Amino acid sequence: MSEKKRILQVNIENSGGNGAFALVLYLYSFLKNEFIFDYFTMGKFNEDDIYKNIIADGGKCFSANLRSNKLVGHIKLPFVFYRYLKNNNYDIVHIHSEVAYKQFLYAISAKLAGVRKIIIHSHSSSIDGDNKELKFISHKIFRFFVNVLGDEFLACSEAAASWMFSKETLNSSHFRLLHNGIAPYSYKFSEEKRKEKRIELGISDKVVLGHVGALKKVKNQGRIIDIIKDINDERYVLLLIGDGEDKVKLASKARELGIDNQVMFLGGRSDVADLLQAIDVLVFPSLFEGIPMALIEAQAVGIPIVASDTINKAIKINENISFVSLDESNCKWIDAIKGMEGKLLYNQGYINVVSSDYNIAKSANDLKVVYLND
Repeated sequence: MSEKKRILQVNIENSGGNGAFALVLYLYSFLKNEFIFDYFTMGKFNEDDIYKNIIADGGKCFSANLRSNKLVGHIKLPFVFYRYLKNNNYDIVHIHSEVAYKQFLYAISAKLAGVRKIIIHSHSSSIDGDNKELKFISHKIFRFFVNVLGDEFLACSEAAASWMFSKETLNSSHFRLLHNGIAPYSYKFSEEKRKEKRIELGISDKVVLGHVGALKKVKNQGRIIDIIKDINDERYVLLLIGDGEDKVKLASKARELGIDNQVMFLGGRSDVADLLQAIDVLVFPSLFEGIPMALIEAQAVGIPIVASDTINKAIKINENISFVSLDESNCKWIDAIKGMEGKLLYNQGYINVVSSDYNIAKSANDLKVVYLND
């Protein structure tokens, strides 16, 4: 049997509900017989069950620990990454980001280190976090260099592709859309799991709103906390599944509004598929998104969704998903949420996702072609 090829996955990690990381794990589940995935992050890996599974499968996780001061960290990053690549042998480096300046810092190091194939993967179509104007200018400047340094180019959507890549790249044979997908079977609706999780969490008699994702500004979880407050009904609870930099701020907000007993911070979890079963309506008021994995997972379960209209509409697989403008009042959002209560699709959601472009089996096969083509 030939030795498995190692692929270095870059700029993703297992903290904060990283959607790109979740996607790569799904892809790996279909590709593990031929490849081993290693990981490099500017931040730090949590040594949780997912981390242990990566190590058990022969993978490596390298934490650069450069986020305590992001400016200094970004200056140091290409040198640390270059040194890592010179000490480890990779033919393929797969770089994940939503902005070109991050892609550039990794790509220039990979090029100088002699990596044979550099894959640039665009995961979004806008800017997250603080200092947006500076980030936008940096993105526009480094976008040119990314298109020159890359060998293969991937994007989760047409919007994410146009955001990162030049017309020349988009029209070349080296670009392809790689849909964010999931392995649907894990998310097939189960009445038994639903009851078990609701009992375990003490919410059997509640109307359960849920959200899955990193606790950070772009995900806008504070809006859901405001909505829970305005519903003014203790039967409603909110499950926040994920971790991130805004956790303390969001917890403080819930306390200040006097609804901390209705907001449950569940942290990063390995049982997201089961937790989704417990939810009555998934609420997703993101400021912007590409193709969020959580919405595909939720649709496989069949649970109804109320999401912001900033999210790419191509995400809609099921009929029980409603898009609402962030400019609308909380009352409008509450009306949409209550209008979705009881509209669970049961197994039809699973059937719909299996036959959609978001079945990970197709994406895994497409990525395998990229990895193997010379």
